[in-house]
Amino acid sequence: MVKTEEEKEVLVLVEPEDFLKRLFSLTQSFVNAPSASQPDLNQVLPLADLEGSSTKTYSLAVIGLDAYRCNQEHGRQQALSPGKQSPSSQPGPELCMTQEEILEVLVVLQLWGNIEVLFLDTWQEFGQHVSALTKAIAKRPYKRQLQSKELPFCTAGDGTGLWQVWKRQIQQFNRVSPATAAAIAEAYPSPSLLLQAYEECSTEDEKRLLLSDIPVKLDVSSKDRRVGPDLSRRIYLFTVSTDPDLVLDLST
Repeated sequence: MVKTEEEKEVLVLVEPEDFLKRLFSLTQSFVNAPSASQPDLNQVLPLADLEGSSTKTYSLAVIGLDAYRCNQEHGRQQALSPGKQSPSSQPGPELCMTQEEILEVLVVLQLWGNIEVLFLDTWQEFGQHVSALTKAIAKRPYKRQLQSKELPFCTAGDGTGLWQVWKRQIQQFNRVSPATAAAIAEAYPSPSLLLQAYEECSTEDEKRLLLSDIPVKLDVSSKDRRVGPDLSRRIYLFTVSTDPDLVLDLST
């Protein structure tokens, strides 16, 4: 059985002319709107009214915006040359928007609608972006599965998740077996309890050797052994030292 799930990412391709008209329409809505009111983003993204749109993340792709504005400006200059003036030579108000005004609207789209606008120069760049986006979405379930397997004990439902994390932290020390880490974690189930035990010690030597006599449970056929003074000293120094250059392992 294949489980299907609709993705939350929506990529909308917008023509440069239509994009500028929508931005200009949004700027006009700012004029009469109260200062604290939410802007009407439907003027830029009509899809916002569709069912389920509130759970979507929209991105707008605009291809050739700079080239479009340059061509329109060049055509307007030619139309205004002597002997070629005509009423139709007047540009639309959206073409008169400055770069600062466009950037201001882009900020509004990002902050209020979480809408990202992607400016591309060619259709080839658009195809490359669609390909990369498709690959990222396709790999997402696999990455989620890997992440869930990295630290499965963090979400343990039996209440042992934090204890498992503490045991794994102890195993980060050199030459520490899972059995040794488990023995220390059973004696002191959390770092705070270990710190409390250090505070109750009266001498520095007592603190260094606090963990040394903890028995380590091995196989039935093997003899029991203890944590030992070396590991006890390393854990103590790591726990209380503030020196970032301190060498814990004397054998290195």
